[in-house]
Amino acid sequence: MNQPSKWLRIGELAEVLQTTTKTIRFYESKGLLPKAKRSASGYRLYGEGAVIQARQVLGLRRLGLSIDELQASLNAKGKPGLRKHLLGLMDEKLHQQDLELSVLQGHRDDLAARHQLLLSTPRNRSADCICDALLIACGCKKS
Repeated sequence: MNQPSKWLRIGELAEVLQTTTKTIRFYESKGLLPKAKRSASGYRLYGEGAVIQARQVLGLRRLGLSIDELQASLNAKGKPGLRKHLLGLMDEKLHQQDLELSVLQGHRDDLAARHQLLLSTPRNRSADCICDALLIACGCKKS
């Protein structure tokens, strides 16, 4: 392993990455970051490789990857390669989000239509009548 020009303590690493020491410890406990070296006084020390990997982990996490997906992605390094693995994962996520957006758009269109029906409820109906929005025959008493 190359000897880094500077070792960072966990607080310094957190500051560089704009995250918390708790997050770094968590990712380390999950095996997403290499175990830190320890100083003579017991402080966690991170070298250049750990900084690079931590940047990747945080960046992938910001893309919405789960912990399991992160672990699978990091295990794909070199076989068939992280980029190829990530492209496949992103394709899946884009497809899933497209489906979710379609469903949301359908719900929104339905809500907008029912809103419009409620707005056009005849004024001679009771103020509590919501039959049109519910798409049911009105059985309410006239006001």
